[in-house]
Amino acid sequence: MNVMNAGLLGLIAEGIGLSIGIIVLYFFKIKDGRNMGMLYGATSGLMLAMICFDVLPEALDKGRIDLVFCGIIIGTLLGVYLDDLVEGVETKFKQISRKNIGRTGLILVLGIAMHNIPEGFAIGTIAHTSSDSISRFAIILALHSIPEGIALAIPFKKADTSLGILLGMACFLGGMMGIGAILGYTLSGLSENLISTGLGVAGGIILYIVCGELIPESRKIWNGRWTTIATILGLMGGILLLKY
Repeated sequence: MNVMNAGLLGLIAEGIGLSIGIIVLYFFKIKDGRNMGMLYGATSGLMLAMICFDVLPEALDKGRIDLVFCGIIIGTLLGVYLDDLVEGVETKFKQISRKNIGRTGLILVLGIAMHNIPEGFAIGTIAHTSSDSISRFAIILALHSIPEGIALAIPFKKADTSLGILLGMACFLGGMMGIGAILGYTLSGLSENLISTGLGVAGGIILYIVCGELIPESRKIWNGRWTTIATILGLMGGILLLKY
């Protein structure tokens, strides 16, 4: 896989996932908090399976556990920085925006865009491993983007934003992931050691997002046992995807 294919894969995975979520909300009106919580929980489990049973073992097989651990630490710190950055943007928008629906939607767009670059970095790095790994990871990221698309569409639909504009936003956000994928592929390809470090960075970023955002968000949406069960089922589904 070359660098442009890695970028295109990131764009397609994110764009399709967000578009499905947006279309589902517009036409099927998902209002049940339990279903949304389960969606977030299930995709959290899928991403955990991919990182713990595919990406990190692939990195460790290269024999440089020190570089993998350094990468995980870097990825985690990057996740922390992004959290602070999103919080600062949110605070600024609260000060300059009076319309709550518009503010909420814009904050979501900016937050997703900021997170898509490091998630795309993960795609670009994994593209150096095997075609099976990158294909599976792209599928999981697309599934992970479906509840994001639903959440993104809620405030904009209330503001009577057209479906075409929202699908345009999905393309823009997919482009941000594509940029991250190009960056990850380019940097990781400079040397074999950077591939080990890059896979660790990818693992740290995704683990932080899953543990620090997706799982807590799923519990916030629906704090019930079905959210936890969905996470476990997502983990099991991820293992099956990796095996077959």
